[in-house]
Amino acid sequence: MTDIKHAGQQLQGHVQAATRHAAPGLEALARFGYASKGVVYGMLGILALGVALGRGGATTDTKGALLRLDDLPAGHALMWLLVVGLIGYAVWQLLRAALDPEHQGTGGKGILKRSGYLLSGVANIALAVFAAQLASSGTAARDQNSEAQAAGQVMALPGGQVLLALAGVALLGLAGSQLYTAYGAKFMKRMAFTDIGARYGQTLTRVGQVGIASRAVLMTIIGVFALLAAWRGSAGTAVGISEALTWLRGQPAGNVLLGIVALGTLCYGAWCVVQAVYRRIRVEG
Repeated sequence: MTDIKHAGQQLQGHVQAATRHAAPGLEALARFGYASKGVVYGMLGILALGVALGRGGATTDTKGALLRLDDLPAGHALMWLLVVGLIGYAVWQLLRAALDPEHQGTGGKGILKRSGYLLSGVANIALAVFAAQLASSGTAARDQNSEAQAAGQVMALPGGQVLLALAGVALLGLAGSQLYTAYGAKFMKRMAFTDIGARYGQTLTRVGQVGIASRAVLMTIIGVFALLAAWRGSAGTAVGISEALTWLRGQPAGNVLLGIVALGTLCYGAWCVVQAVYRRIRVEG
C-alpha cells in the first residue's frame, strides 16, 4: 500500500513538473479556449434573439450554433480554429479538476466544483469532436434532444430515477451558486482589470453579471425538467438548452422572456471573450 502511495506521489510530481514546463503554452491555449467558447455562445444568443424578434429560425444548442457558424463564409477554417479552442478550454477545465490550480480544495464544495470542471472538460472534448467532423466533412451527426436520451440511459440504471433526481438537484445547486456569483460579482477575484479605466471595467463587470445570470436561468430550467423527468419516470421530459429556450418562448410574454435570456446568452459569450483577455490563469497545481 505504501509503495502504491509513493508511486502515486511520484506520478503527481512528474505531472506537476511537466505542467510547470508547459505553463506558458497551456495558458495561451486556455485563453484561446475562452475566446472560442465565447464565439459559440455568442452565435447561440444571436440565433435565439432572432427568434424572439420574429426574424425566423429556431432556437438551438451549442452544436446547432456550430452548424450555423460552419455555414458562414470561411466556415470550415473557422471550425478548425474552434476545434483547437474547444480542446484548449477542455484541457484547462481538466487541469482545474486534476491539479486544482485555483485552490478549491478537497472539501465538499471544492470536490463539487472540481467535478463540474471535469464534466465541462469532457463535454467540450465532445463538442470539439463535433466541430472537427464539420470541418473535415462538412457534416456531423446531431441527435435531437440528446438530453432525453441521456436521461433514459440514466434511468435504465439501478436506482436511475434517484440518480436523475440528484443530477437535477445538482444543476439547481449550481444555478443558485452562479446566481449568487453574478449578483455579488464574485467572479471578479479571478479577473485583472488593473490596466483599464474604472468605467470600462464596471461595464465589463455588468456584462459578466448579466451573462452568468442568464446561464443560471437556463440551468435552472434544465434542472427542474430533470427533476420532473425523475418524478414522472419519463426520460422524454428532460430538456437541454434548445428545448429550454423553446419552453421560455411558450410562456406568457414568451418572446420578451426569450429575448431577455437571448441577450443574456450573448452577454455570456462576450464575457467569455473578456476572460480570454483579462482572466488570471495559473495552470500549475
